[in-house]
Amino acid sequence: MNFCSDCGAAVSQRWIAEDRRERFICSSCGKVHFENPRILVVCLAFWQQELLMCKRAIDPARGKWNAPSGYLESGETLQEGAARETLEETGLVVDPRSLELYSVINLVGIEQVAVVFRTELHAKPELRPGCECLDARFFCEEEVRTMDVAWGDKMGDSRRLFFEQLRARQFGIQLVNTALRPGEVYDARVYELRSRGAK
Repeated sequence: MNFCSDCGAAVSQRWIAEDRRERFICSSCGKVHFENPRILVVCLAFWQQELLMCKRAIDPARGKWNAPSGYLESGETLQEGAARETLEETGLVVDPRSLELYSVINLVGIEQVAVVFRTELHAKPELRPGCECLDARFFCEEEVRTMDVAWGDKMGDSRRLFFEQLRARQFGIQLVNTALRPGEVYDARVYELRSRGAK
């Protein structure tokens, strides 16, 4: 950040004792500019024992595979954002109300938080990759495990865990810390889902 969005004057980083960190502060009007993580939304759409993946046509990680994903837009819910990204990247129409929370991923090293949803498809759809994708297809566990997945080396055993849960038809919700920065270790905590009986 170089200039103040309010008055256009130069900004500089200064230590804020109350916040215990540096912030960008305008040299003219004194406005403090906060930097907050961006929100990524991801959709794990599966048909039978196969997971929908798309091949990236843009950098970073061009030519690698990942689940449909992108940045949340203002004015939409997390589920709406995940459904929109899935449509844009693969041509698949997903009802946002069908999306179930699957994981929340701390991407501290790139100042992002990813919120991942899952949804089961009851028929194998025809896919139409969008301009940000080179290809979109459904893959079985063995294929996903061996494919060149974007940032796969930072995501621990998340692929294995997803297919284990899919086979058992028992999903939990994960809270994940990725290993994007030097010294960070991949860590995932899984919370089991329990249905509540009628009162």
